[in-house]
Amino acid sequence: MKTTRIGLFGLAIALSITALSGCSTVASKTPADQIADGLSVDEFRSYGRTSPNVVDTRIGELEFTEGGFAGGYPTAETVDVLFDEMDFQRATQAYLWAVPLVSYAEWLIAHEETFNAQDGQIVQLKTVLSKQGILTANATTPYAVAFADLNRTGPLVFEVPAGPSAGVINDMWQRAVMDFGVSGPDAGKGVKFLILAPGMEKPVDADESEFTIVRNHTNVVFLGIRALQPDPAEADAMLRKIRTYSYAKRENPPTLELLVIGDDVSWGQWQPHGMAYWESLKTIMDREVFPERDRFMLAMLESLGIRKGQPFKPTQRQRRILKQAAVVGEAMAKANTFTGERFANSEFYKGTHWDQLMVVAFDDRDEYFDQLYRRASFTWEAVSRGKAYYIEQPGIGQQYRTGYKDSDGEPLAGGQHYSLTMPANPPAKLFWSIVVYDVNTRTLILNETGIPAASSRTGVKTDADGSATLHFAATLPEGVAKGNWLQTNAGESWFAYLRFYGPTKAYFDETYPLQDIKRVE
Repeated sequence: MKTTRIGLFGLAIALSITALSGCSTVASKTPADQIADGLSVDEFRSYGRTSPNVVDTRIGELEFTEGGFAGGYPTAETVDVLFDEMDFQRATQAYLWAVPLVSYAEWLIAHEETFNAQDGQIVQLKTVLSKQGILTANATTPYAVAFADLNRTGPLVFEVPAGPSAGVINDMWQRAVMDFGVSGPDAGKGVKFLILAPGMEKPVDADESEFTIVRNHTNVVFLGIRALQPDPAEADAMLRKIRTYSYAKRENPPTLELLVIGDDVSWGQWQPHGMAYWESLKTIMDREVFPERDRFMLAMLESLGIRKGQPFKPTQRQRRILKQAAVVGEAMAKANTFTGERFANSEFYKGTHWDQLMVVAFDDRDEYFDQLYRRASFTWEAVSRGKAYYIEQPGIGQQYRTGYKDSDGEPLAGGQHYSLTMPANPPAKLFWSIVVYDVNTRTLILNETGIPAASSRTGVKTDADGSATLHFAATLPEGVAKGNWLQTNAGESWFAYLRFYGPTKAYFDETYPLQDIKRVE
């Protein structure tokens, strides 16, 4: 018995010494937030012998060989876990980076494959159904849009005649390259642009007194046009005067017919779910050039099997990671856009649940960085940018309020009944409107009534004090005038844009008592 007691005592001492020296064969497990830091030089060196062999992290337990986390190697199993996580994180960040590019890429596909539009051909979308493919489109304003692949056309001439029009030239990242019309430098007096792709030389005989040179940042250029005449026939006549053609054909430029999209054409420029997102990105990557700022992001994509000019054949492992990252990336985009917590732009009406649209610079630039996540937030729900969009001056342009929550801060649900009271004298010199969109597509809601919007021009019934109360519900609430009801869809979430056209001083000084959307019990 004496010998046994001595042996047990000796074993206990040995185990204690071994544990202190970090050489125990029994792995210790430590939460990641308890890993030592702020160590002196000597402590740092000794930690390579005493640090834990198993670290519990948000991605699971990570195991290390002799020396533990600080002094050992990740085990083979841990290496696999880390590589999967690295690629997953790369993919989610690449997803957010590509949000504006994929949005325009999907619209470009619609132009080329669904509308069969040629380079530079103007496509007009007049009706609610034809505009249903556009992210957060206005329900009342006709849209006219053209794309052109400058690699195919060469230097592109874009002629805008004098008259009441407004528009933007965007690159494929939705950055504003140039405004034109009454909101541009030409001030509606007419302008003739010569648009060049990156690296494309200006033709030696191009007279800069005749052309305004535009150096686009991508191979494909987007032209967004609005004819501002109140009379639809006059607006159409204005659009037909706008011309786009290759500079090489300037002596005898072809005439491209105005292409009007009918209600029977189904299309959408929203970012697709899942693997289709990466396939769309890869397609436009192969057609585009990328600036220096994006080279690291392209390196991330390469590790996922997505490389410009190379076949996209992801392995089973890469496909699994990409599909999961597309789901999480989309959820991140929604969190950025709809919560209003990180990128709230509530300079006005901070006490309400109405956010303010346009939270990203027209060219992505901030003081010392590019607005990667703000850009993703804006372009997830909306589309295109112009320099004039950011004017905050009474009587000019329009101001947007975005509503995702009710007065209690709860997300808007299609199966619930809500009301919105617009007090008398809304702060709009021209008119105000409210438009309902579904969260899935971020486009004009498709409902049984076929009416996604109401405005001061649609016969909304007002009360004796000049106020108007709008209702949002799946069925017409009892006692509510039909013109004051916007139908939502049960089982579907929705949000609204409240627009003030020609915003007045009462908007900017907040003397107009803007109300929240309230749930009706």
